[in-house]
Amino acid sequence: GRWEAMLEEEPDRLKKYYILMQLHALDVTLFYQVLVKNLVELMPVVYTPTVGQACLEFDKLKRTHNGMYITYFGHRGRIRQILDNWPFEVDIIVVTDGGRILGLGDLGTNGMGIPIGKIALYVAGGGFNPTRVLPVQLDCGTDREEYWTSDFYLGAKKPRISYEEHAAFLEEFNEAVREKWPKCLIQFEDFATDRAFSVLEAARRKCLCFNDDI
Repeated sequence: GRWEAMLEEEPDRLKKYYILMQLHALDVTLFYQVLVKNLVELMPVVYTPTVGQACLEFDKLKRTHNGMYITYFGHRGRIRQILDNWPFEVDIIVVTDGGRILGLGDLGTNGMGIPIGKIALYVAGGGFNPTRVLPVQLDCGTDREEYWTSDFYLGAKKPRISYEEHAAFLEEFNEAVREKWPKCLIQFEDFATDRAFSVLEAARRKCLCFNDDI
């Protein structure tokens, strides 16, 4: 009741988004109760169009433990070991490299809002168990130079890795997921178009995966 009243009284969608993320940090069960009960009204808040603006400011938002960040610059060669830090079984992963977030371009690790939003909809609308889902942000660098001097940016303040480095990093990630959670579905989300096709083609016969952008 109290959280629904706060959402109803707030006319600004981005502020509604902040309220929902605060609720998620405090009580995941209540977050999904509110979302399921008001799914039609809150879908545009949790995902498009509001999530784009939220991603632009994601590095400045108060964050929670929600999701996993895997960086090329520190985790390459040991992704399987990094995945062992996640304590639950996983049925679905939504993963992005932040290369083409909606119509906003390269947002680097600020793109994490996209996997978080998609996962929320899959739980609330698709019936996935909220303890068996995992949003993932792959940090492959960013070509958005203002992030390199930001005090808040969460990712590596380096240019995007090469096409070949990216392909090898994704191959390692997919293999690590398949080894740890053999039945897990991987959704590739908002990769740059020139890489999205090759990522899907390289993985489609090796693991359960899809990309709904292409």
